[in-house]
Amino acid sequence: MAYLFTEKSNAWREYANPLRGVTLEGVAAKIEAGERGPFADLQWFYQAMERSDALIATVVQRRRAALLSCSWDVKEEMFPSDPGLAREQAAFLRDRYDAIDNLKEAVAFLASAVFRGYAHAEKHYGEGGEIFRLEPVEQWFWCRDGMFGEWTYNREARSGVEKGEKVKRENFVIVEAPFAMDRILSVQYVRRNLALRDWSSFLDVYGIPSFFFIGPPNLSEEKEQAYYDIACALLKDQRGYLPNGTDVKYVDGGGTGRAPFRDHLDYLDKQITLLGTGGLLTMLAESGSGTLAGSAHQQAFDQLAKSDAVIVSEALQRDFDKPLLEAAFPGWPVEAGFALMTPGEAEPAWMTFMRQQQGQQAGGATAPDGAEDGKGAAQAALQQGPAGGGVA
Repeated sequence: MAYLFTEKSNAWREYANPLRGVTLEGVAAKIEAGERGPFADLQWFYQAMERSDALIATVVQRRRAALLSCSWDVKEEMFPSDPGLAREQAAFLRDRYDAIDNLKEAVAFLASAVFRGYAHAEKHYGEGGEIFRLEPVEQWFWCRDGMFGEWTYNREARSGVEKGEKVKRENFVIVEAPFAMDRILSVQYVRRNLALRDWSSFLDVYGIPSFFFIGPPNLSEEKEQAYYDIACALLKDQRGYLPNGTDVKYVDGGGTGRAPFRDHLDYLDKQITLLGTGGLLTMLAESGSGTLAGSAHQQAFDQLAKSDAVIVSEALQRDFDKPLLEAAFPGWPVEAGFALMTPGEAEPAWMTFMRQQQGQQAGGATAPDGAEDGKGAAQAALQQGPAGGGVA
């Protein structure tokens, strides 16, 4: 089977730094191209931006850490039509997820869709047809014809490609976010770096204030030269004597007062933090971070983490759980599915035990034909293997 990850050919891009000479006009052109479907240049810029800016990298890592702190489980429906069937399906799916050797890596990559707009993970099948890996396929390898076209594979991550190779949709788990946060962050990134560049240029000229000596009046040429030599020595951080009537004048910041760069950078930092974490207090140590305001910000951030968990869980339920359950339990409704739970949502062990005991007392359901204990049909379906390889 030819998997996509064995057919990536983007080594040439490793020699292209998308941040060199970046301008707002260039970023806008990449975003506009992305609206039409060629994503290679835009996504290559996004990944470089996320790794190059300290604040943006921190925001990305905080969101990733919040997601990876979630615990996963296969949850039965809250009110299943058949409790016995729900338990069997949940146990079956747990076995399938336990067999994936990179589940955390896959979850973290799928969650990158929050920043980059979309993420694809390819299903890798074992000899018996079981899925043993969800391999990330980076965003710059994908393109589509128009904003809502079919996803196709851009094998060499070439610029301007709108139509690539067709793939089998059933062999991928795909997350599409409502919007790409990097689209907004990219504009703030350029503005922030322009402000830092201008501030550095300003400090090169005015960081050490210039100063001038005004000598006493009515000096002879000999005295004037002697005092000039003394002034030059003082400028070289030496010590010396100046006669009565000498004055020193400093030029502070080019005579413009307080430079505006810090205020501008603070504004941009707050915009980035507000977008990425839902608030300002805990990221920027604003006053009030230990008060009710700080608690409110933490709640907002927890809601973002829950949102990330929901979109990843729904994608796995749709592209991973449902096909397996339809094959293992044909004709039966889906009564269980993958779920990522934040620490505040995780069910205590005692509650899980009580719920299982209540379900067992209520009596199990009759298993589907040929599926003794929910395993016979499941194993038979897995033996059939996947419909085809990664590339159509």
